[in-house]
Order: sequence, then C-alpha cells, then structure tokens
Amino acid sequence: MTDAAAWAVLCDFDGTVVPCETVELLYRRFAAPSCMELVEQWIRGEIGTQEELQGCFATMTASRGEMEAILDSVSIDPGFPALLELCRRQGHAFALVSEGLTWIINHILGRHGIHDVTTYANHIHFEPEGFRLSFPWHDARYPKRGVPKPVIVRCYQRQGWRVAYIGDGLTDLEVVGVADVVYARDRLLDYSRQHDLEVVGFSDFSELLEKKPFAR
Repeated sequence: MTDAAAWAVLCDFDGTVVPCETVELLYRRFAAPSCMELVEQWIRGEIGTQEELQGCFATMTASRGEMEAILDSVSIDPGFPALLELCRRQGHAFALVSEGLTWIINHILGRHGIHDVTTYANHIHFEPEGFRLSFPWHDARYPKRGVPKPVIVRCYQRQGWRVAYIGDGLTDLEVVGVADVVYARDRLLDYSRQHDLEVVGFSDFSELLEKKPFAR
C-alpha cells in the first residue's frame, strides 16, 4: 500500500495536454474522406475505438515520417511541464490515460523535451506491410473503449492511491464519481455542470498548480 497522503494524477492527452484531437488531425490530412463518418459514429457511440482506428488507418496514405511531420506542429499546454515536474518532486504518481495512440503521445512530448511518462493508450506498429494496431488495455466490460479510463483509475485506487483526474472530453466523463477528484474543462466541464456532476473547473495547467494535490 502507498502512503495515505499519496496521490496519483491521471491525465487525458488530446484536448487536455494538447489543444486538438491528434488522431483526427492525421485523419483530415491523410485518410479517406469517408473516415470522418467513422469518427462521427464513434462520437455517437455507435462504434468502438478499435473499429474507428482500424477503419481509418486502413485508408491512410502517408508514411510514418509524413505523419510525424504534421505532429511536429502540435503545441502543448505551457503549464504542463511544470505540473509534471511538481508531481515528480512531490512524489505523486503521474500517468497519461488516452483513447489515442502511444506513438503520437511520445512523439509530441519528445519534441518538447518530455520523456519517460507512464502512458495508457492504444498502440500502432509500423511494419513492412503497413500499420498494425493493438489494444493492450482493452477490457470486455467496456467494449467500445480501447482504454477504459475507470479501470485504470480503480487500479491505482486498489494500490492505495487517491486519484486526481484531469480531462476535457466525454470519454473522461466515465471517471466522474470514480476518481477522488476530477478537474474538468471544455466539453467535460460543460456537461458536468449541466448534469450537476461534481467536478472542479480549470482553464489551464498553470491554474491547476494552485489546487490540491499540487499546492502545498
């Protein structure tokens, strides 16, 4: 068990650490136009993450290098490095929890000098015959999710951590009421306020530095 005061900080990536949906950025540049209908079906809950990713990447025309050239333009929230460093200094566990791709996350963070961040996301494998996707965190209890965020949260809690979750989107909604505290902005904040769900609003990572468990 961990110390009773110990926190695990779990954080969404797309729309939270970065200002866009990174997979969609690649879809719009390199995938067939029909791919966006799969995205809309995913948003409506008609298909799962596996079907959306596999269907869209099957139409991709770009090489890894061409896609990474597009990803090189993606910025990160200016306050994110400071929050990550503070977590490390204070002994908080930190992990990214994303329905996106580990490759994209690592590439963008690496461009900003950030390395060795624990990440729960879907995997893409670049092979001679093309792309192959795998979903190491898939759980049958959440058939439409590649990375079921409540499962990750509960895993940390079983180890004795209190969990602070940071997110912006509707997949993050699934952790409201599961994590010990949820920091929300954009769509997640709007939805939570409309439905009287208990979250703490924030605008950027610099603001989070003044909230628990970061502020001393």
